[in-house]
Amino acid sequence: SGMTSASMPTGSVLQVVQGIQTTTTTISTTGSWQAVGLEAAITPSATSSKILITVTGSQYTDTNDQTAGATIFRGSTRLGDVTTGFMPTYMSWGTGGAQDLQIACNVTYLDSPSTTSATTYSVKAYTDKTTYKWNGVRTSNAVIVLMEIAGWLI
Repeated sequence: SGMTSASMPTGSVLQVVQGIQTTTTTISTTGSWQAVGLEAAITPSATSSKILITVTGSQYTDTNDQTAGATIFRGSTRLGDVTTGFMPTYMSWGTGGAQDLQIACNVTYLDSPSTTSATTYSVKAYTDKTTYKWNGVRTSNAVIVLMEIAGWLI
């Protein structure tokens, strides 16, 4: 039909990529962001494209007063607003006062990578104690879905 990704209307879905994690990852290094094994890569067709990221998974802690959470990274860049303390990509964050905290995690974030190079998005977790499990409540697999959305040129 002669239709190309460049001629698609703004807001059109141009491609979809997914990554699936079937195992549990235990984070044992504290005080820094650690990869949990859930990632996917996408190559945007235009620098104006947006990437809609959806992550579904679970977290488990069994330590009192543990500060822990997971978030989305583009390469080595943590996504979200870190200057205000509000992280829209955090799937959970805070200090739990009880043991055996099991949380289903779902987050959606719209990113503007401004590139046509292959771009990897991943989930990383942080904990201040040693007992943190990503995908630790495995009634289903953890999934990351990347959707390239046609953007607009300014």
